[in-house]
Amino acid sequence: MRHAKPSRRYARRRVAGILLEPDRSTSLWRNRMGRLYLAAPHGRTSLVLASSARLKAPDSMAWGLYHEADQPGVSWLNGPDGLVRLEIRPASLIDAYGPWVRLNPRIGARM
Repeated sequence: MRHAKPSRRYARRRVAGILLEPDRSTSLWRNRMGRLYLAAPHGRTSLVLASSARLKAPDSMAWGLYHEADQPGVSWLNGPDGLVRLEIRPASLIDAYGPWVRLNPRIGARM
């Protein structure tokens, strides 16, 4: 008898004592040079400098962008490499660096 895989949900999760909430309002973009940016509402954009902390995400946690419930400015990405904390700095999206490609980490786009 086969055991069904747990369904993956894009929902609030507690991982290693950190309460993570889905960040539906922020999108992930890549420019032609391969740099990643986060775009948030009201024109706020940030350059992703690196990923620091890595955690093993629960099997039921869907891929996508999350933020800490206690600190909304702290972003996490759950993807094929596990859950990683994104180190970001405010930055502008510059048209000359295009074309800009919107990434959808929820369906498994490689970063």
